[in-house]
Amino acid sequence: MAGSVMLTVRASDADSLVARLFRKSGALPSHANVVARHLVESSQLGVHSHGLIRVPQYVHEIRSGHLDPRAKPRRLGRHGAVSWVSGNSGFGQVGAIYSALAATASARRYGVGLVIAKNLGHTGRLGAYAELVANERCVAVLFGNGPPSSHLVAPFGGIDGRLATNPIAFAIPNGPTPVVADFSTSAMPEGKLRVARNVGGRLPPGVLQDPFGNATDDPGVLYGKPRGTLLPLGGPTFGHKGYALAILVEAMSTLLAGDETDDRSRVRANLAILAIATGGGFEQAAEGMARYLRSARPADPQRPVLVPGDPERLAREHSLVSVDRRAWNEIGSLARELHVDVPVPVDE
Repeated sequence: MAGSVMLTVRASDADSLVARLFRKSGALPSHANVVARHLVESSQLGVHSHGLIRVPQYVHEIRSGHLDPRAKPRRLGRHGAVSWVSGNSGFGQVGAIYSALAATASARRYGVGLVIAKNLGHTGRLGAYAELVANERCVAVLFGNGPPSSHLVAPFGGIDGRLATNPIAFAIPNGPTPVVADFSTSAMPEGKLRVARNVGGRLPPGVLQDPFGNATDDPGVLYGKPRGTLLPLGGPTFGHKGYALAILVEAMSTLLAGDETDDRSRVRANLAILAIATGGGFEQAAEGMARYLRSARPADPQRPVLVPGDPERLAREHSLVSVDRRAWNEIGSLARELHVDVPVPVDE
């Protein structure tokens, strides 16, 4: 695999390396550990768009003053079951975990809890926080957005970027195996285009258009000047559905936070987390639902029917993670600069 565009690293080595890089960059040790585990696990699950590829981004944001690696989230206000939180320009993962726990605490008290968090760094994989809420025996629904600088998605029928990839995630308690889904409302997450650019890949139809509205399969077009734009989930034919979902995300995570979609002074992410407490018998019924869905005859006998979250659970069994060479080289450069030892990939 030495000539491959991807490398394989032991998850424990990657975890240690990333945590040390963040600590050397000024992060609180507890924050460094949380963020490192989140990024490594994302790569381990195959969600490379929110995995190790983000390490250089976070370090650069710390150095530019865009991200405060020591900041702690705080509650801004509360009205019944609804709370507002500020991440104080800190790591998005730290603020998201704080918000998820606050939402479940409200759900235990009121039956439902809604936390609207703002001023967060990049939050990473929303499914992680949805699963956290589900493990507290609550149904979770999450909505995430980005500032105008990340408006890489065109409205349906448009060319100019007006929305971020605006992901939605949900999780349904189901004993030790909750049903977990996490997806962007754009045709593809931006991070997947970043990976495709790094490895020289091409895009499927219906994902990207150039600055003039012409279809393209070149992921580099998204990062050019002028840059292209992503299409909403559903592409040129059914993108009105993804567009509508993206608007819902804006209402939940931007407008309810008291922000405006086109406010250029907003430079960080927002997140809304809804937790709904479940009653007796819910998880048994959820398990029955999942079992019923999996019992459908597969179109391909070699590929059994799954429910959301199954592929990720299988991936957790592996002790290795993969990362593209370009991202690994960037991480290595940062490590040498910060005098941190770089582990040797297992396939070199």
